[in-house]
Amino acid sequence: MEQELEQLLSGADQAMANAFTGGFRVTQTKLAISKHLTEPAAGAALESAQVVALGILVREQMDPARFADVYRPFASILPGPGYEPPPPIDRQIAVFMQKLPELTGEAKAEVMAVARVLSEPPKAGPIPGRPQAAAAAPPVAEGPEVAVAALYAAAWKAAIDTAHSSSRTISFRAAQDLAEQAAPHDGSGIVGTAGVAAGGIFMRDLLPVEQVLLLYEPFAAAFPYESLR
Repeated sequence: MEQELEQLLSGADQAMANAFTGGFRVTQTKLAISKHLTEPAAGAALESAQVVALGILVREQMDPARFADVYRPFASILPGPGYEPPPPIDRQIAVFMQKLPELTGEAKAEVMAVARVLSEPPKAGPIPGRPQAAAAAPPVAEGPEVAVAALYAAAWKAAIDTAHSSSRTISFRAAQDLAEQAAPHDGSGIVGTAGVAAGGIFMRDLLPVEQVLLLYEPFAAAFPYESLR
């Protein structure tokens, strides 16, 4: 992705390109990010923001679908050009389940790899019949040592608790079960992860958007959240 942008930037306004890769603008952005994140997360967030900014600079030269890939890290939180409001929750879940059986090759391998990282068991026992990520998570510590698996587990616990408190438990479990049935049952280990993603979508109107996107993250490269329409 960055190599493609580099080629396109050769014909862009050099002063504008420089503004997003060095100087006062980058210092300002880095300072703003550092108020919310510590290293190494702050460095990764700055790099992501720079890539997206450069993508916007050359957007008119890019295929719309390719630009959507570049902009994806911010698409649901800071809607970009061409943004459309998400469809009804039931529609999103239905489209997600339609796409699950289509997972093959490199797309499936990436889902498996991301799911493996996110499902590293936190220091708590798993809920019977659910993936390790569904375990009750310990309080998330502050600082750069926070493991993404703990954040994933905490987001899943929040989804479960919110489903209970909003009297949606039965429908929440139904969405989860249907997604697990639709996922490939071939030993790839993504069945439970699909259920977690569907559960996050089902609770999207009551959970912070960053938690919804985190629960969906294993499938984000195969079929981005914004494509579920």
